[in-house]
Amino acid sequence: MNITQRKLAEEKIAAMKQRLADVIDFLPDATLAIDKQGIVLTWNRAMEKMTGVPAVDMVGKGDYEYALPFYGIRRPILADLVLLPDEVTEKKYPYLQREGNTLVIEIFIPTFGPHGSYIWAKATPLYDSEGNIAGSIESIRDITDRKKAEEKIAAMKQRLADVIDFLPDATFAIDNHGKVLTWNKAIEKMTGASAIDMIGKGDYEYALPFYGIRRPILADLVLLPDEVIEKKYSGLQRDDKTLISEIFIPTFGPTGSFIWAKATPLFNSQGDIVGAIESIRDITDMRRTEQKLERSKSELRIASDIQRSFLPERIPPISGFDLAATSIPAMEVGGDFYDFIPGDGKLGMVIADVSGKSVPAALFMALSRTIVRVNATHHEKGTDVLEDANNMISEDSKLGMFVTLFYGVLDQNSHSLVYANAGHPPPLLMRAGSNGFEELEVTGIALGAVGGAKYEERRVDLTFGDVLVLYTDGVNEAVNGNSEQYGIERFRTIVRESCHLCAQGILDKILGDISQFSEGQAQFDDITMVVVKAV
Repeated sequence: MNITQRKLAEEKIAAMKQRLADVIDFLPDATLAIDKQGIVLTWNRAMEKMTGVPAVDMVGKGDYEYALPFYGIRRPILADLVLLPDEVTEKKYPYLQREGNTLVIEIFIPTFGPHGSYIWAKATPLYDSEGNIAGSIESIRDITDRKKAEEKIAAMKQRLADVIDFLPDATFAIDNHGKVLTWNKAIEKMTGASAIDMIGKGDYEYALPFYGIRRPILADLVLLPDEVIEKKYSGLQRDDKTLISEIFIPTFGPTGSFIWAKATPLFNSQGDIVGAIESIRDITDMRRTEQKLERSKSELRIASDIQRSFLPERIPPISGFDLAATSIPAMEVGGDFYDFIPGDGKLGMVIADVSGKSVPAALFMALSRTIVRVNATHHEKGTDVLEDANNMISEDSKLGMFVTLFYGVLDQNSHSLVYANAGHPPPLLMRAGSNGFEELEVTGIALGAVGGAKYEERRVDLTFGDVLVLYTDGVNEAVNGNSEQYGIERFRTIVRESCHLCAQGILDKILGDISQFSEGQAQFDDITMVVVKAV
């Protein structure tokens, strides 16, 4: 490479770094990045505001300079720990939370702020184009106000619990003639009727606050003979002599109320029934929350059905290749997707993973899929597809969401794959001749991260028996009961062991191995794969 080419490359890298620095500078969380030597690369505006230290005084500094605003001394922080080997961090810092390669922590720093501060921090390694760790980035939030609010709420809840421990439910008692014997403070509060106005009253006076009319309620029914209760009130639950009821009373409360009530007879020393006692709970909020939850579940089921409809019903056939695909969301809806775009003797393939989870990720997934599909239909080159898609997604991504995406085109005539990779985990390519693996490198950043980003294409020739597996990180980051990750090596092993099978057979083997490894552990991320076998 002559000096002109080197300078152009350096300028290009510098421009990309500047764009990335601009993105980081406007992140809402206080964020810094360091290289492997601990030299500060970025110190964004939020970090300036949090610490009072301007970027100009921090960028380029090392020797733990970035720790001084927080601890008053030079010492490692989370961004340093994430660069240590896993076994070191797990042994020396067992209180850290790990999410893949990311470390998360909540701590109290007595030296930060007038009275100390609660800090949430998240750090992850930075990688160069060869996949080597080149540094780390850490985001920090001051959660002091939230923590103090939580402490206040916890104290209030404890005081309330102490009071409730010594108070019964809203409760009243009547004698055999229906006259009120007791009317406690809880029922005073529930009904607004005071004990002094209720005790001694009969003629169903106690029903008025609930129904607005004089009528029997559960305490009256429990005084009836068993056969009458069973004949006239078969909907009541019975527990020996106790009756339990749950009903909706349209006249109690502004919009009606769901009431749970439990009544039991009162007995004298001779065992004769002398009255009844009834406890009442207003369960309106609980029931309406359940109704809302059920509606939400129903809406999520519909959303899941709609999202599933976005995935191809079948894989378009292409001569010389056998394909299989699947997508298994971790929640009702997810952010992974795959797609196929057929052409003349060619087949476009897409696999992608949207940042975030659940409904926001699903919505962003629908947007991203549509944009990529439209661009793939109108452009022949993968670089044009990704560059235009990235610009469109960047314009629409108002919440900082992005999508990693692999786009490749199979050619049945040349038996080749031409691809561009926008920050997605490199697919595995197992060569039939050697059973060795190649990784299809990343050729650009994630879509939506930075507008105007450029992408490169690569081409690989596929020979008989070669197996290509496109996947999302829910595969290699699946965990078992010991919080161990499935990992790339185990992934490669099962692909190698099943390479003699058809594409669907290979896919089934991988899924079965992940299930066996996870040992029933809940799936925490979407799992999506496309398997291609050259035949």
